[in-house]
Amino acid sequence: MLVLASKLDQDDEDLRRVIAGVNGVSVHSYRFSGPGMYDPSLLSAVRQQYRAAGWKHMVSNHDKNGGSGATDLWIRFDNNAITNIAVLFAGQNQLNFIAVSGSISPIDLLRLGGHFGIPKIEGGVVVPAPGGDR
Repeated sequence: MLVLASKLDQDDEDLRRVIAGVNGVSVHSYRFSGPGMYDPSLLSAVRQQYRAAGWKHMVSNHDKNGGSGATDLWIRFDNNAITNIAVLFAGQNQLNFIAVSGSISPIDLLRLGGHFGIPKIEGGVVVPAPGGDR
């Protein structure tokens, strides 16, 4: 799938470079009919599992208004090289979890936005995909 994607957008050299270093992509998107329909303690459990597995928690950004929105970024290193990245975007009525393995940087992850089911990110905000919720 990664090779096919690199051929689909041959004009985007940055995307092709990023894809060349990626071994795998996993995207899980969950949409809920209303705010507060998921248990925030489950997100705490996910965060704890990453810490326990030796991942480095690089970013934790929570809703400024005290809401349930949050963004977390974890990175796994092997000999000072990034080998995996995981991102959790939690909104009031949605959860997006993205895991990418391979040689990739956080900036490269932004370039993958809009591809492979990874939500497009503009200005730190997840941009909904055309066609509505899943």
